[in-house]
Amino acid sequence: MSEEKKSKPGVLQLVMVGLLVVAAFAIGSMWTELRMLKGQGGVMPQGDQVAPGELPEEGITELSEDQWQEVLSNPAFSMGEPEAAVVIVEFTDYQCPFCKRHIDETAGQIYENYVREGKVKYIYRDLPLPFHANAHLASQAARCAGDQGKYLEYHDKLFETQASWSEEEAAGLFKTYAGGLGLDQGQFDSCLDEEKYKQAVDDDLALAAKVEATGTPSFFINGKSLVGAQPFAAFEIMIEEALGE
Repeated sequence: MSEEKKSKPGVLQLVMVGLLVVAAFAIGSMWTELRMLKGQGGVMPQGDQVAPGELPEEGITELSEDQWQEVLSNPAFSMGEPEAAVVIVEFTDYQCPFCKRHIDETAGQIYENYVREGKVKYIYRDLPLPFHANAHLASQAARCAGDQGKYLEYHDKLFETQASWSEEEAAGLFKTYAGGLGLDQGQFDSCLDEEKYKQAVDDDLALAAKVEATGTPSFFINGKSLVGAQPFAAFEIMIEEALGE
C-alpha cells in the first residue's frame, strides 16, 4: 500500500509540470513575436548610419526589366516628375512600426532633396502583412481617399495615428479620418464598405510575393532593392548612383 502511494505524483510535482508547460508556451510565444517583428523589415538599429560609399549589409538584388515594368504599373499612388531619371517604389504596411519610422525619419528628406527637385518619382504600393489585422483595410481606405484627391494626406494621417487604430475596430476610425480631411463622407464610406479596392490591394500582395518583397518597408530604386527602415544616407547612395548612370 505504501509503495502504491509513493508511485503516484504528488501535488508539488503536478504544480511543477504545470509551470514548465506555461513557461514553454510563453517562450514559444515570444519567439513567434520576434520572428514576426523580423518579418516587418530589415531595419538598422536606431542611430546607426551608413558611411559614404557603403550600402547596408542586406545587399542589393535587381529586378528583371519585365518585373520592373510590372512594379511600375497601376500603383496605389505616385508623385513627382513623371519623367524623372530615378523612380522609387515603396511597398508599405500602414500598421508596420518600421514603415512609420521611415515616414517619420527619412521620407521627408527624400522628398525635399529629390522628389521636389524633379529628380525622383515616388510610387506607393501596398503590402499589408497577414498578422496586422487592420493593415489591409487601411490600404483600402487610403485608396478610397485617393478617389477624392487626398491619398497622400490620408496616408500621412494613418501613420500619424497608427497607435490609435492598430488594436481597435478600425473601420469607424477610418471613416472619421475621412471626415476630418474634408472628404465626401458618403462616397468614402461606400467605397470602404463595398471593399472597392480589396482586389487591388490583393493584387499588390501577389506582386510583392512575385518580386520577393516579403518585409516592410521594401523599396525598389530603378529596379534595385533596399529593404527596411534605412537611414537617408542609404537612399542617397543609391539615388546618386542611379542619377550618374
